[in-house]
Amino acid sequence: MSRGGNLLLDIGPAADGTIPPIMEERLLQIGDWLKVNGEAIYGTRPWAQAKQWSAGEQPNVSYNQEFETAYDFSKLIAAPRDGKASVDAFFTAKGESVYAILPRWPGRQFTLREYTGAKPKSVMLLGFATPLRFKSGTSAVTVELPELSDKLLAQPAWVLEFSR
Repeated sequence: MSRGGNLLLDIGPAADGTIPPIMEERLLQIGDWLKVNGEAIYGTRPWAQAKQWSAGEQPNVSYNQEFETAYDFSKLIAAPRDGKASVDAFFTAKGESVYAILPRWPGRQFTLREYTGAKPKSVMLLGFATPLRFKSGTSAVTVELPELSDKLLAQPAWVLEFSR
């Protein structure tokens, strides 16, 4: 997705054709997330940078033409600790928008570093009705994040849309 990939779900039906309840629950959860955030996924392309790291030592991830090796997603998005970096955001783009997919809620603000595009006209949190306040510098955009409802806070990831 942020690197032009796709999501492969290993959901197999039982012998009688039914989907096991736990798999059905996960599919419904993915569907609920996509209802709110799908515009950051469907019809997008990779952005200039695939991800943004937090401060700290980044893991050694080797690249192949088609995939990254040693790509343990759960370790890459865990909160940074012991001087190790983690992924703060994954990026996609569509039309005049850049989407930052946040695997952890950052709290009161998020800064998109190394931003070289045109100054954003607006920043939205998908699923939240009000445009967000932001400051755009020479190579960064800092966004003031809102207090979230329990429903939005319960999401597994959040999406900021930077409209140019």
